[in-house]
Amino acid sequence: MSAADSQVSTPPEVYDNLKWNGWGEQGIQMQLDEEHEFWVRHVDGKPIKNLLDFLYNEVSGGQGPKELPPLSPSIPLEKAIAKLNKPNTNDAFMKDLSAALEKSQIRPDGKSRLLHIVGKNYRDLWRVRRGMVEYAPDCILLPNNHRDCVTIMQLAQKHNVVVIPFGGGTNVTGGIEADPFERARMIVSVDMRRMSRMLSIDRESHVATFEAGVLGPALDDQLFRYGFMLGHDPDSYKYSTLGGWIAARGSGAMSNQYGDIEDMVISMKVVTPTGVIETPMTSRVCGVDLNGLVIGSEGAFGIVTEATIKIEEIPEEKLYEGYLFPSFEAGFSAFYTCNTKGIRPCTMRLYDADDFHMSMAMSTSSHGFLEKLISKGVKAFLENYRGWNMRNMCLVIIGFEGTRQRVRFQRAEAAAVLKKFGGVGVGRSAGDSWQEKKYDLPYIRDFALSLSHWADVLETSVLYSQAVPCWRAVKEAVRQVWKEHGHHGWIGCHTAHQYKYGCCLYFTFACAQKDDQDMKIFLEIKKRATEAMLRHTGNLTHHHGIGYEHVPWMTRFMGAGAMDVLFNLKKSIDPKNICNPGKLLPSAPRAGESAEALKARQQKELMFDKMGVPGAVMSHL
Repeated sequence: MSAADSQVSTPPEVYDNLKWNGWGEQGIQMQLDEEHEFWVRHVDGKPIKNLLDFLYNEVSGGQGPKELPPLSPSIPLEKAIAKLNKPNTNDAFMKDLSAALEKSQIRPDGKSRLLHIVGKNYRDLWRVRRGMVEYAPDCILLPNNHRDCVTIMQLAQKHNVVVIPFGGGTNVTGGIEADPFERARMIVSVDMRRMSRMLSIDRESHVATFEAGVLGPALDDQLFRYGFMLGHDPDSYKYSTLGGWIAARGSGAMSNQYGDIEDMVISMKVVTPTGVIETPMTSRVCGVDLNGLVIGSEGAFGIVTEATIKIEEIPEEKLYEGYLFPSFEAGFSAFYTCNTKGIRPCTMRLYDADDFHMSMAMSTSSHGFLEKLISKGVKAFLENYRGWNMRNMCLVIIGFEGTRQRVRFQRAEAAAVLKKFGGVGVGRSAGDSWQEKKYDLPYIRDFALSLSHWADVLETSVLYSQAVPCWRAVKEAVRQVWKEHGHHGWIGCHTAHQYKYGCCLYFTFACAQKDDQDMKIFLEIKKRATEAMLRHTGNLTHHHGIGYEHVPWMTRFMGAGAMDVLFNLKKSIDPKNICNPGKLLPSAPRAGESAEALKARQQKELMFDKMGVPGAVMSHL
């Protein structure tokens, strides 16, 4: 134990109960019943009998002997802590900080640093599980309120210390990671999760003000007692914060009815190096929308400390059900038609055939709708009387919330369109199954990682005219990478979050682990997929944020003029570049720097080079 470790003997924080090398809380994970060779679900012990077959047949391509995959365990916690980089301590900053904050708010110990080192995608876990932990923040700070955040930022500005806001740590694009090019300065991670209180509620106006560190369940628990909810339900709901949703421009499963996070935020307080920004509380913005400048800025301009959000009355009725479609294209046409007609259910999710196969593999029910689907009678009906190719069959989950009358009306409207395009209703058990397992995927990803497989996700928002071509192009691009490297993998997609003019495409992909070149292949997949998205009006991310993962494409996507505006805004608000440098924006041009020199310098700062993965560079951009 180091001297820093011995100084900390305080009550546990929220992060103490979370995994440093995986998703969720310690002790909650998938298990393997080796005697019967099936997985056991993490929360209820139900067997997932088809998942190992899915890994063998779909992910590994049925290659090699069919047996339990070998284990690929993580290094132990103690060994990971021992590998951490020595903290770069700014003594003057720490002296001033110690005079302003309580001892329990300052955490330089190894475990705290390790638990704030990276987010939760495959790239992150691949590194920490192997002990690649040399870029940990130097200290963790735990503000109790807005005033503490002001103090931290003022002292960081005074002493030139880098500040990284930290919500729930669920980011998957490198947005909370310390930039190795900033190692000359002390780097602090500001964990916001002590700031979890509802500060006020206006029931007549349907708005409430929260501290930004509140986790999803705690936010809704405080609203439920008044008969309200937020209506924001991302996959990370249990472990992510309001401030994190704002920082990454998040979205949730019920966005069609309740909106994305930018539709929910009315006003906010933001602590910047040059002062506090407090946006007006009103029913509609006038002039320039400062909220819009902060939402999606990922801490590059400061720390969001408080936010006033619109809230929803708890719906009288909730109804979720499933439909089958003969193809992704048919289901997509039904979704498009619903949107053009103004039919907007709370939730509309279309899983392509590959994603649907994974859903069936994840099933724990022995008598549910998934098992009925593959029964001989249903299969014969769809093949012989409907003419379906069962390999192309897709699943739709559709949900309605509101008054009983509204739910009935919307359900009837939507059903007429879905059936017109060949949809076959399979009832509420499909919706119940989706609700039960909608948070399962990260746990399955983690367990697969321990069984010599890896998986990750990528997503985009695309115009309707290009959605199906984009879906095809991304899947082909990913498969081509595997083919070039002599590997086999699996990629599925679902579309969710519909807009008047486009939708989100969300891809999940997986492959068997081979060796340390896996990360090179993974990064190549990320590059090729992003290029395919950009060719088809896709953006860099729908709700995962820019982080440093998407920075290489920001200038091309935003345009040089827009980037100049952002660079100037950053310089004005954060003149010393202490707010989460390396994220959202590439390095700003320097006075007198040529275009060639700027490109060469920015090249060295890209995530693909930061990771030290041989051959995985962005030279083609």
